[in-house]
Amino acid sequence: MQALQQYVLDPVKTGDLDDVTLAEVFKVLETTLESVYDLERFPVAVKRKIIEKFGDTVATGVAEIGKNIFIRIRGVQRYNVDILIVAKFQGIRSLQDLAAHQVACTIRNNLVSLEQLPIPKSTKRVVAKFIETANI
Repeated sequence: MQALQQYVLDPVKTGDLDDVTLAEVFKVLETTLESVYDLERFPVAVKRKIIEKFGDTVATGVAEIGKNIFIRIRGVQRYNVDILIVAKFQGIRSLQDLAAHQVACTIRNNLVSLEQLPIPKSTKRVVAKFIETANI
């Protein structure tokens, strides 16, 4: 099941963007990869998060080739520059991530509060990350 996989980001083409901007792009992509389990929704999630961060002049494109994901972003910081990043397959997610994802789905479907659940604080942080991106 592809949704259980972890990825490492590798820049292929960064244009003339400064390191701070590239770090912000990487942070958005890493967060999205960690929190979206359904890779069919990943392109929509990436687009939404990039637009939230950099504005609506940004265009994104996502393609899967084998187990790797190619992400193209254009128009960050109003530059007419393409960024190409490969999310390389690294391995399978942890049991805590899988459990947190299931809890997040249950909370979303049953309208139960995260604070009411008797689960460890470390797991609550992971669950909160999945809840944050669940409405994509």
